[in-house]
Amino acid sequence: MRAWLTAAAAFFAAAASAMPEIPKASAKALGVTRGRPFSSGLVFVEGKYVDPPYVVERWGTGIRINGRQATGQVINWNEFLKTQDGVKVSKSEPEPAPPAPEPAAPPPAAEEDSDDTSLDDLFDDDPKPKKKAAAANRAPRSAAPPKPKVTVSYTLEGEFVPNAASKALVARINALRTEIERVLRTGGFICFGENYSRVTGDQRSAQKLLERLPELQRRSDSLEAFLAGVRAAGFVYLNEPLCEELFRNRLDFLRMQERRSRMKRDEDWNRMLEDVSQPLL
Repeated sequence: MRAWLTAAAAFFAAAASAMPEIPKASAKALGVTRGRPFSSGLVFVEGKYVDPPYVVERWGTGIRINGRQATGQVINWNEFLKTQDGVKVSKSEPEPAPPAPEPAAPPPAAEEDSDDTSLDDLFDDDPKPKKKAAAANRAPRSAAPPKPKVTVSYTLEGEFVPNAASKALVARINALRTEIERVLRTGGFICFGENYSRVTGDQRSAQKLLERLPELQRRSDSLEAFLAGVRAAGFVYLNEPLCEELFRNRLDFLRMQERRSRMKRDEDWNRMLEDVSQPLL
């Protein structure tokens, strides 16, 4: 058991987040839209379970939950810079790569004599030409070098000044923040990741996930075993890249089990209060 925990911890420590950071300049210029804390729902960020209470916020051009980045840039910061009068646009084109040397032509192939020459061919006034390996004599064509990509950068000279165009872009990000909070407040789950689209589910799916996932993480000693358990449990919406992240963070089963126990205690307590509040007949 100790060896399993040590190996899992090393695997988790070796994994690095691949999600590009939200530019700090965007948070400074656009500010933050933050909701109130709540404890419903289930959140995973790159396979890492996040404990409630949850605070969902728009931070600059992206979304954070409990101060942890949950998305990349919903709208690229450059799109906001384009709305400014004092923006400077510059283009840079890398030097083209030197042309690849021409491949050497293969030696000419010898003519092949056919063993099935008929007597008619020998005495024919117009004998048939012998077959030649023409295709073998052709030099392979060299692939054309890829065209260099032009990099466009935007630099703002002076302070960022909000205007109608930038406010409309902010409103689009705020709409996503509101939708994420709605899903979680109604008891649903959301899995955020860089290598796949957001995976969401309703309250029933979140309850089933909380019931089954911790045990799958605890029992699985290989990714293949974990994938098989996920499919057997009917979690068809958990794609393979997400499953790899959940397996990498499988030590989170301890905190999910603890949350499940807290939820059970809260339900029992609320049920007891309801029984006490019932009037005596």
